[in-house]
Amino acid sequence: MEEWNEYKIGDLFSHFKSGKGIKVEEVSSKGIYPVFGGNGLRGYTTRNNFEGDCAIIGRQGAFCGNVRYFKGKAYMTEHAIIAVANENNNTRFLAYLLSLMNLGRFSGQSAQPGLSVTELAKQPIAVPPLPIQEKIASILSSLDDKIELNRRINDNLIPTYYA
Repeated sequence: MEEWNEYKIGDLFSHFKSGKGIKVEEVSSKGIYPVFGGNGLRGYTTRNNFEGDCAIIGRQGAFCGNVRYFKGKAYMTEHAIIAVANENNNTRFLAYLLSLMNLGRFSGQSAQPGLSVTELAKQPIAVPPLPIQEKIASILSSLDDKIELNRRINDNLIPTYYA
């Protein structure tokens, strides 16, 4: 069995930074690109500031430390950390692993919980070699795809008079 090695979180990523601010009037229920903040999807807008795949880590708010995987084009706000794996790691695997780490425990103790990108990057994490990461990510993403398909099927089974 191949060994998992310990690193600092920030050493696993080629990009590990907060997004950018966006004006409230630019976010609506309609638009081309999703807008992600610290607590997930905020709405949609007509411009993007990210393209690719990443782990989105909530940096501010009640759910700071939550992690989701995203692939595509989107606008990432300053309340989200955009984490793109380096060439030695798999972004989707790291998103799954980070989601298990209860990252919210690293938030500052203030009225508004928040994670420091710098402090989070210093935290230790153990990861396997890339081929193992890819196998694990493939299995888990297949399960996620099946769950999503079942959710959509179930949504279509609900009679309209209950909606």
